[in-house]
Amino acid sequence: MRSGRSEPSKVLLLREPSLATVAQSQVQSGRLIEHEQSGEATSLRVGLAALQKNLQLLRIKEVLFLLTFIIGAALLRVPFQWMPSVEPLTFFAILAGWMFGGSRGFAVGAGSLYLSNYLVFGGQGPWTIFQALGFGVAGFLGGQLRSEARYWEIGLVTLVATLCFEAIVDVGSLTFFPFALFSLILTALPFSFVHILSNVLFSSVLRPAKKMADRIGGFSEQAITLELIERYKNKLARLGQEKRGS
Repeated sequence: MRSGRSEPSKVLLLREPSLATVAQSQVQSGRLIEHEQSGEATSLRVGLAALQKNLQLLRIKEVLFLLTFIIGAALLRVPFQWMPSVEPLTFFAILAGWMFGGSRGFAVGAGSLYLSNYLVFGGQGPWTIFQALGFGVAGFLGGQLRSEARYWEIGLVTLVATLCFEAIVDVGSLTFFPFALFSLILTALPFSFVHILSNVLFSSVLRPAKKMADRIGGFSEQAITLELIERYKNKLARLGQEKRGS
């Protein structure tokens, strides 16, 4: 009888896990979770390093494109100097501002003007500062364009940029000829008209030029790369907090 009553208790004792077994199981589970978190953190660090390297390459490409815009605009101005008031600097300044921001556009506009003045008739002089400022403003205004700006928006920004340039240069001229305002305006009108018309016509190819430059440089990836870098950093920070909390 005793043996009959003790058998079920023995079975229950065998089925119920001991405290040591439970503790060991929890430790193993904790190690497994920690191992999984460590593996995820490693993957995130590898991915973050790859993204940061890609961002560095994009920034190097950006510098190369900006230098190309400055040198290209300066060189193209040489043949254009035989067509009064027709120039490629506004085009490249607005393109640079549209692609890389207003400050970069300003640098391209002012830099290309300063460089090209060594190559064209008239050269450097007191007027250089006003010309550089005018083309710099054009590049800055290019930075205000939406990424998918329409043709009429591009044309409007180009028109405003050209008018700003004309106003800045006219004000600069008044510093040298303060009593010739009326004659300066009359003399500049035909040239201003040609300048505005040619720049607006050039602006019609700014959109395809931007698409081509984006495709060659892969600059459309930059926004996505920055977003992913921020996301990876946040995930790594969260994993670090969870590890410290455990």
